[in-house]
Amino acid sequence: MEKKRILIISGEAWQDNTNGGNVLTNLFGSMSDCFEYAQIYCNQNLPNNAVCKHYFHLSEAEILKAFFTRKPLGHRLTEQELLQAAVSPEVPDTPLAAWARKLRFDIFYTLQDCMFYCSYWKTPALADFIRQFNPDIVFAPLYYRIHMHLLDRYVSRLTGKKLVSYVSDDYYSYRQFSLSPVYWFNRWVLHKNIEATSKYIQLLYTMTREQLNEYHDALLVPMKILRKAANFDDTPPFKTTPNTPLKLLYGGNLIYNRWKTMAFVVNALRSINRNEVLIQLYIYSQTPLTKQMEQALHDGRNSFFMGKVSAHDLELQQATADILLHVESFDLRQRLVTRLSFSTKLVDLMHSARCIVAICWKESSPYKYLHTQDAAICVDHPSRIKDVLLRLLYNPTLLNTYANKAWACGKRNHNKKEIIENLKNELCAIH
Repeated sequence: MEKKRILIISGEAWQDNTNGGNVLTNLFGSMSDCFEYAQIYCNQNLPNNAVCKHYFHLSEAEILKAFFTRKPLGHRLTEQELLQAAVSPEVPDTPLAAWARKLRFDIFYTLQDCMFYCSYWKTPALADFIRQFNPDIVFAPLYYRIHMHLLDRYVSRLTGKKLVSYVSDDYYSYRQFSLSPVYWFNRWVLHKNIEATSKYIQLLYTMTREQLNEYHDALLVPMKILRKAANFDDTPPFKTTPNTPLKLLYGGNLIYNRWKTMAFVVNALRSINRNEVLIQLYIYSQTPLTKQMEQALHDGRNSFFMGKVSAHDLELQQATADILLHVESFDLRQRLVTRLSFSTKLVDLMHSARCIVAICWKESSPYKYLHTQDAAICVDHPSRIKDVLLRLLYNPTLLNTYANKAWACGKRNHNKKEIIENLKNELCAIH
């Protein structure tokens, strides 16, 4: 049987070791018998996976250069670049890009989108890449960046194919908070672009029931829930003997002010460990730290910031931990930004078969899901963190109890065979 061709449009390079790339591998990696893949992506890094072989690269780092020089933006990756990607997929930020990424000012996104819009990105090279691959399906997740929506609509018009899309954060609603006029301008433009892109979508996946209900009524497109999957058929790697001191671990980014919630955890540990070190926290994250963040998160006694590690190494570290953390910000703006989100890393935590402590707003989708499924110890206010940690410290049987509950939830709701089989059937049915 001839394979169907899926063209993926995404904001990140397809790397197994990054969150966005890992999601792509999780969804498509086991379906190579039915599908062939190509990717158009928009950041500076190089891909690193065993699934996809064809790429067109529109580097965000080159948008500024393309805008001022009026030269074409983007190119098909060469064999030499693909060989380089296998050795060194990470391309360092320029000093300017690193500075902008750390500050994350709204105006930076506005300017970058404007420069992309005015640059020469609809090139013959891009059109040739799309036409030569000749996709049967265009898979284009919804993003908060306007240039991704411009790209999605261009590809849909060029191919005559409607989009299969995927949304994991609230990029559409006005239930947000900010005092910045630039933020609200960006939000209005994004809102209009999502409405425009929705006219090209034939199926929209989301990760949460709450987001499906809100977006289905607003966008009027067919929607289904698509959860991240893992293999829960194996024997769970439960841990029988707790560490001394007890080991907490957080693996993930610290954006959306998640670092402030982690700082509450560190403060609780300083109180618990005043006389003796009883619990320690290890933080693995690729988020660049400001001096304020470093002072709050790394003191060398109660907490340790370990930086970035590969997905495989993070999994090994999680296996040594007693408690795995999921955290979200309690700041009003960030609570509203992430209220409909469902971190794909939660499934990885379940698969680790460790006690999960989720520290987040009780109105958020992760809190509602984990609380309803009884898959984690849920903490809905920073003032409760110390008491919960002391409870686990002095009642170690709870660690195994909640490790079992986390694994059971994963097996019940995130079984890879079932989820991937459903996705394969749905994609094969698309004409």
